[in-house]
Amino acid sequence: MHEDRAAIAGGAKAKTKPYRREPRYGADELKELAEALEQGTLFYAHGKKVHELEDSFAAHVGSRYAVACSSGTAAIHAALTAVGVSPGEEVITSPITDMGSVVPILYQGAIPVFADLDPATATLSPDSVAAAMTNKTAAVLAVHLAGNACDLDGLLRVCRDREVPLIEDCAQALGCTYGERLVGTYGVVGCFSLNEFKHISCGDGGIVITDDEELAVRLRLATDKCYDRRPGVTMRNPTFLANNYRMTELQAAVAIAQLRKLDSIVSRRREWCRGLTELLAGTPGVRLPVATDGCNPSWWFYMMQADDSVGISADDLAAAMQAEGLAVSAHYIGQPIYAYPVFADHSAYSRSCHPYGTRAYTHGDCPEAEGILRRCLILSVNESYDEQDLEETALGIRRAAAWCLAQRT
Repeated sequence: MHEDRAAIAGGAKAKTKPYRREPRYGADELKELAEALEQGTLFYAHGKKVHELEDSFAAHVGSRYAVACSSGTAAIHAALTAVGVSPGEEVITSPITDMGSVVPILYQGAIPVFADLDPATATLSPDSVAAAMTNKTAAVLAVHLAGNACDLDGLLRVCRDREVPLIEDCAQALGCTYGERLVGTYGVVGCFSLNEFKHISCGDGGIVITDDEELAVRLRLATDKCYDRRPGVTMRNPTFLANNYRMTELQAAVAIAQLRKLDSIVSRRREWCRGLTELLAGTPGVRLPVATDGCNPSWWFYMMQADDSVGISADDLAAAMQAEGLAVSAHYIGQPIYAYPVFADHSAYSRSCHPYGTRAYTHGDCPEAEGILRRCLILSVNESYDEQDLEETALGIRRAAAWCLAQRT
């Protein structure tokens, strides 16, 4: 392929065919679903599929215990409940994430505190987390964004110094490794999502993992109204407030089949993104993703940044890439979480106050995160993408960047 005229300037699109896709669900999932239905029950405590998923998932990631639940959001809420986060306490987390990371903090009556990010990796800065610590800090929720791990060594040092539990939000990072282990196994609890848009899916679902036996018991109770449903027990005598976040046998059946595919999915994503990074190395005007030291990302998406030091904007760069037929968007979530009306206006409830109403959330709270959102471009990634997708994507990005640079001269 030749570096010819950009599509936005009237040239032919770099992308000559749609991105390759393959069916996500098939015979393996149908087989597991049939087995679930043949049990005669779809309730987790009476069936086998949820427990099979939990055992398989724990073995896969290298944890002692796993508890399945209804979503990644539920997983985080269960984790916060299990470690004892209570009303008026503070939980430090990332300002660039999904609301699913933050809603559980609010539902516990706790106060979200947003720490700033490393401008290259877009993950929590341990120094910023340390600066945000107070005597009210009850937990740190580390968000592994886009399949890239946070600086877990740095975060663990900060948390151990203050005796604060570290919880990992691995919704976008299933299969990501940090050092010799998978993410989710460093904090006291790791939280995962199995929704339709993650590496593997059962439509909606979540899993929490831990090596702590007492926490594992509390996590199970936290997902089932604090009802003890151990075999031969079933005791409805709740000792703490817990929601109903149970996973059904049908969700677990699909997730079991999907889990068998995970290693292949992550491996193919890594290979494709490695190839793209190699083809784009040195491209003027575009900052490529930077993996955290010691991390092998699992690539939920490929996050570039426009090089604003040479006058390129993310909007212009995204428009030029889209003209090439690339699956790119600018600014990710658009604004940091704390700029959403629910925080800026303290509007969680209609007629009463939430403890977070005592905290002001304003523009400038996390300048590095705001800069990332101003500059970033999100390229969708799928394990089905092939070599032609790779070459055409790289060509489109190079053309778009060259066109944007030419407009500044």
